[in-house]
Amino acid sequence: MSRAKSGFHNKLIVYFSSLPFDMNGKTVCVCLSGGADSVSLLLGLKEIAKDFSFDVCACHFNHQIRAENADNDELFCKSLCNELSIKLYCGRDDVPLYAKTYKLSLEDAARKCRYMFFERILDKNNIDFCATAHNMNDDAETLMMNLLRGSAADGSASIAPYNGSILRPMLKITRDEVEQYLYESSQKYVTDETNFSNEYTRNYIRNVIFPKFGEINPSFVSSFSKFIESQRLDKAYFDEVIKSKLKCDLRLEHKAIRYRIYVKQCKDAFGYIPNRSMLDQIDVALFSEKRTVFNLNQSIDVIVENGSVAFVKCISKDSKKYDTVVLQEGSNDIFEDKVSINVNMHDDLRKINNLSTHTLLSSANIVGDLCVRNRRVGDRILIHGINKSVKKLMIDKRIPKEYREVLPIICDAEGVIYIPFVGISDRVFCRNNVNCISIETIFNTIDKERWVNAYEK
Repeated sequence: MSRAKSGFHNKLIVYFSSLPFDMNGKTVCVCLSGGADSVSLLLGLKEIAKDFSFDVCACHFNHQIRAENADNDELFCKSLCNELSIKLYCGRDDVPLYAKTYKLSLEDAARKCRYMFFERILDKNNIDFCATAHNMNDDAETLMMNLLRGSAADGSASIAPYNGSILRPMLKITRDEVEQYLYESSQKYVTDETNFSNEYTRNYIRNVIFPKFGEINPSFVSSFSKFIESQRLDKAYFDEVIKSKLKCDLRLEHKAIRYRIYVKQCKDAFGYIPNRSMLDQIDVALFSEKRTVFNLNQSIDVIVENGSVAFVKCISKDSKKYDTVVLQEGSNDIFEDKVSINVNMHDDLRKINNLSTHTLLSSANIVGDLCVRNRRVGDRILIHGINKSVKKLMIDKRIPKEYREVLPIICDAEGVIYIPFVGISDRVFCRNNVNCISIETIFNTIDKERWVNAYEK
């Protein structure tokens, strides 16, 4: 084996050896674009998988941004995986339309749609991890983007080496090492022509700014990587510290702790990271003598009182709040007859249309009355062991905004247990189809085409 190949494999081995969990018997799905990075990752993991006793598969997401070229990339990935005898899952979405609908940049929309696809692949196929091919250069580029945006301190930690079900094994491998590895492997790959367009921020950093850095220090990417690693250590320490400080009087804490707590609370509640000027505004309010409420942005309010800070959803004057209704067996028309819920105390599995959904709940674990209402500020549901924000889940599942106020929130005496099209609480998840309650939800007034376009894709 050549030196480049052995070096590439050794860095992957070091990564998996350092993970704080066992990979034995797990399945890793490589997020395969067809580009040099992801192709090298697929080859590398196929080579070392036996050392850690994990299985390898792949997935490809067609963003439909580059028309015929994107379709050709998909065909390349299918051919490569067939050649390597690796199972491939494919998906696609109209990312330009998604960006326009949700007022996102094309880069942000592509990333959001891509990661939603990864999540669906994991859920539907019992796959343990997705592995992305971010390399050391990508890590450096992300650091630069975060700094240019005025990111809080955590932004200097750049890309996390692993985050839940996402693994990033190549953060210590440079782009030059990737290209050398593929050259010595005689392995072809595809090139995304948009990588050469400097209208995207990341491409401008990569193609214009970084070559200038290279003139000053040819090893600047490695230097950035060392800095990022030290910042990750600091972040890990502060993450542990702030866990014990969330319910304390924040006025007694150091400013570095306070700002990190503001960021964590807002990110956990809404998936949003306040900028520095917002953090300064919150901190000034913390030390005022009166209760302060102000808008963080168009959808988030901040409440500051007696040394505590809370982030809540802005209540729109136009939003409708429906009363909680106890569900009866049989048909229940709710929310001014906009929605029907059929409850049956037996397993009644039926084929349903795109405007309805059906599930089973474990009746043995339901506490008190089974009730329904629409969403409330602060609603959360426990799914896969994680207490998730209902609002964030609706966004992630791409529930159209105009339907979120009439999406039924099914509750019992202990909280939210089921939301159609969104998820089922771990507590009432029916695993054996025994002692279950059948819940069918039918939307009576929703435009079918709009819903299918937003949700089914």
